[in-house]
Amino acid sequence: MITITRRLALQLRVVFRRALGLTRVFGPALWFATGRDGIHVRARSGGAAVEYHDPSEKLPTEDMWLPFDFLDDVEARRDDPVELEARPDGHIMAGWRDGNVPQCVRYDPVKPSDTDRFPEMPKKFTQNPPRLLVALRDAMETTDPDAVRFATNTIQLRGTSGTIAATDGRQVLIQHGFTFPWDDDVLMPRTRVFGSRELFCDGPVALARTGVWVVIRNGPWTVHRTIDTDGRFPEVDHHVPRAGDAAARLWIAPTNAESLAKSLPRLPGYDEFNGPVTVDLNGTVAIRARAEMQKEPTELTLCDSTCSGEPIRINTSRKYLARAVKLGFEEIHLYTPKVPVMCRDEHRRYVWALLGPDSAIPPSEGAIRITSAELQDEKPANVSISNHKPRRRRPKAMSQRKPDQDGRTEAASRTRPAAGDKTGTLDLEALIEHAEVLRGSLREALSKTSELVAALKRHRRQSKLVQSTLASLKRLQAADA
Repeated sequence: MITITRRLALQLRVVFRRALGLTRVFGPALWFATGRDGIHVRARSGGAAVEYHDPSEKLPTEDMWLPFDFLDDVEARRDDPVELEARPDGHIMAGWRDGNVPQCVRYDPVKPSDTDRFPEMPKKFTQNPPRLLVALRDAMETTDPDAVRFATNTIQLRGTSGTIAATDGRQVLIQHGFTFPWDDDVLMPRTRVFGSRELFCDGPVALARTGVWVVIRNGPWTVHRTIDTDGRFPEVDHHVPRAGDAAARLWIAPTNAESLAKSLPRLPGYDEFNGPVTVDLNGTVAIRARAEMQKEPTELTLCDSTCSGEPIRINTSRKYLARAVKLGFEEIHLYTPKVPVMCRDEHRRYVWALLGPDSAIPPSEGAIRITSAELQDEKPANVSISNHKPRRRRPKAMSQRKPDQDGRTEAASRTRPAAGDKTGTLDLEALIEHAEVLRGSLREALSKTSELVAALKRHRRQSKLVQSTLASLKRLQAADA
């Protein structure tokens, strides 16, 4: 008998699905094994394999194969035990408790014919700092899943320099300071597994290479990825400018980073192609955006951030600016309105291409002005960008609004009430009230959806139980005959 917890089943399902690139519940067979070195759980699909190994307890020697949907059947955020028992007829009986209700499901044997397909475990690993997992996660998020000419759906692991390089053709992330046990450059295909928090454990991250596999181990988890030997990685270093050639530098204060990350998706024009914003450095740090039907732009001033060098104005996609902030960069180097900008710190360099400078938004006397200090207030009632929420599609009502005599849309006019006029505040309070009602409705919908999913899972388990019982009765009837 093999025993695991329902919480472990949940962790296995999350990590295995991401490591193997599964998009549905169905997946490859799972191998459970116990022995003097603890418990092993393995699975492989295509060019990916993953193993969970907990050596903390010596157990009787036993192994069994289960279908992947077993994890979906038993997973929960509780440590209730799940007992797996192999029957003489080859079937596996799984028993656990769902609350106070005992559950028992029979699984058909699913042992694959090629059980030796799991890659060989390396005998020697090279230790790396814990930040390697974070670096792999950030690199994978920089790749392009739809690579065409170059292998931008992979990351490059440079053995001689200990560098990780990634790009999607518009942005480049290069990270240094690692030790790889090979001398050449290795291409590892894109995977989402390094974004799994279950994978992050205390201690160093071990790295190895066996044949066509790159192996990463952290705590009880070991991930195997095949090496892309046919892909051609672009020469990204040619697109990284030198820091000393920068015409201007921008330092984003930590006090502004959080407010900037929150405000960028709310600034006007979020739904437009590339979501452009203008970054203007001219003594102060100003970020401007304008919606399609908005005459005057919205301007956000970062009060605590500073700039140096020549005045410069660039037009950029807010997605990459937001990502630079999310990655924790504080220093941005700017060159010309047409040359990519670069962020750097001790171990990383992040570069992204700019949009056409002709579309940059110049200063305007009638701009709707906001400061980062206002965004940090406890009650940002008069901050106009709080009216904007990120949407993939612009609502029809917005396209039907007509500009007023000053050329501003009706929504934009309300965000700037005249002195002594409380209309804007009242409208904003009404919007907040509607937002709170919507939030309550969404919470109720989420609760009902969770109940429906739980009911469907119970129904599936009960169906399997009924099928198992009917099969047992048929065998008993055959035996009596």
